[in-house]
Amino acid sequence: MSLILSPSIIPGNTYYIRVWGYGGAFGSFNICATNAGPPPNDDPCGAISLSLTSTCTTDTYSSMNATSTTSIPAPDCGTYSGNDVWFSFVAPASGLVTIQTPIAVMTNLDMAVYSASSCSGPFTLIACDASSGPGSMPFMTLTPLELIAGQTYYVRVWGNYGTTGLFDLCANTAPIADCVYVLRMFDSQGDGWGSSNVSVQVGAGPAVSCTNTNSDQEVAYIPVTTGDLIQLAYNTGGSGNQGEISYILQLQYGMAYSDGPTPGTGSRYAAIADCQSAPPLNSDCYGHTAICNAQPVGSNPSNTGLTADLNVNNRDCLGSNERQGTWYSFSPSAGGTVAFTIAPTNTNDDYDFAIWGPFVSLSCPPRVQPMRCNYSGTTGNTGLATTASNPSESASGSKWSSAMTVAAGEYYILYISNWSRSGLAFDLTWQLTNGASLDCTLLPVEFLGLNGYPVPEGINLEWSTATEHNSSQFAVERMNAQGAFERIGAVAAAGASNNMNSYAFLDEQPLSGWNHYRLMLIDMDGSSEATDAVAVMHRSEFVNGALYPDPASDKISFQLANSISEQVTLSIFDASGRLTQRETRGLGEGSTQVTMMVDALDPGSYVLVVDDRAGSFLYTGRFMVE
Repeated sequence: MSLILSPSIIPGNTYYIRVWGYGGAFGSFNICATNAGPPPNDDPCGAISLSLTSTCTTDTYSSMNATSTTSIPAPDCGTYSGNDVWFSFVAPASGLVTIQTPIAVMTNLDMAVYSASSCSGPFTLIACDASSGPGSMPFMTLTPLELIAGQTYYVRVWGNYGTTGLFDLCANTAPIADCVYVLRMFDSQGDGWGSSNVSVQVGAGPAVSCTNTNSDQEVAYIPVTTGDLIQLAYNTGGSGNQGEISYILQLQYGMAYSDGPTPGTGSRYAAIADCQSAPPLNSDCYGHTAICNAQPVGSNPSNTGLTADLNVNNRDCLGSNERQGTWYSFSPSAGGTVAFTIAPTNTNDDYDFAIWGPFVSLSCPPRVQPMRCNYSGTTGNTGLATTASNPSESASGSKWSSAMTVAAGEYYILYISNWSRSGLAFDLTWQLTNGASLDCTLLPVEFLGLNGYPVPEGINLEWSTATEHNSSQFAVERMNAQGAFERIGAVAAAGASNNMNSYAFLDEQPLSGWNHYRLMLIDMDGSSEATDAVAVMHRSEFVNGALYPDPASDKISFQLANSISEQVTLSIFDASGRLTQRETRGLGEGSTQVTMMVDALDPGSYVLVVDDRAGSFLYTGRFMVE
């Protein structure tokens, strides 16, 4: 068949292509014209910026003639053979983004997301997917656990085994609201729920049915206003394999509710939304449980958590990126030999595990390969044993990996995975020899948790300790707009105590919207350790009363709570979440009324959102145009 390469094409000129059948033959044929050079987004510095809309609105792109990007961590999903193209997006204030590639000309795509300080790197792999969406195409949903508001992230797209062609891509975020719940709907076989669905009702609004059509996971964003009643009900619909179905209701880094496999039917959940995140789950590394005093532990992993902690950079023998498991941490107070036994309640269950370390401090998820890993496909007890010789075991290997020699003050992360996904429990018991000890009373602080909540004066933080040994102070840190934690205060510690001590700190000047806090536990010798972070919503008293008049015909107004001098952005969105009007203006000191013209808007329902100069949320209000 014919192929014409035209190096002398002049941009802007029109050219004509004449096609005929040899010898006068006629019939149907295919033809395409492509740019013979690499696409403009062939590398990260040419990345195409994605517009985050409220719904998945696809655009068509090409990877024809794309080249390989070198010196960037290899993706950990699909089969990468180069020929990748790049996109970028700026994480919104909600930290919620869904990216997917519906089936188009190309039917076998892979996709990864990276963080980087610039398009030149260095790049850190955040997430990767090859087949979680409809039609086994890529689908990723990112949360504040992975994204920091205001930062730029890079999306790498490539064809499996290096194939190239045309593909569709969309990226959407959550609607504007006080806070947004995320409903994650899973199907373990990826064939969908049939007519089964989760019914969601917010306040007095109509109930909305959400379902998984034909993929491993689908997501629905549920915007709420503080004080709204949110209700979930599950309907089997008489179809769909219920043993494959599960779902999670998430807010920030905590789980509000989960059910399945084989979810219960009827009304399942009802609560008043306070926009405060629940504590993180120990099914996520971020919510790991600290083990003290070598006490036996047990769990029944029944959900996949909220993040995919395992990837090609840290999974080693856990090659299937297992997610239904439990995370732990431990730190020896005396050196020696550590072994343990993981005993499933059901001896037909297959449990796997991995251990990372030693570290000087804890960080989740681990960024290195584990020092012990066991993926044996044999059922029954597993663990570390002094009689075993191999640190890592494959699917055909022994259930026992070799014991570890540890030293005092080291930190380790342990992941125990229920490969069978049975949701049945296990028990872990320790075998410590040669002087090894996990006695937490010798650590500077036995920390019991950090909590926060809004008060009229700001945000109040509270925490407590069970014991303290040579503790000096607690430094209070808050995340800034660049994603770094900054010190905003300190509280003196008890120093030495075997009793419970309670502490509190008031942040009198919190940021508008979500505030992320953590503590630095500082010892007498100057050493320190960071706690997990908590997120607390702060709503500044920016406006008195509601928008008026409502309904409006030509303009709307609102009354400021205080006379201020500040530059703000006023944005109006229609009922579908589409931006219809935006303006930035300064609010002169001494003026308390703000007016905005809306005479160009069509009749209907709208939302006004006010942000400050840094992009932090100040106010939202609904109104009608008649």
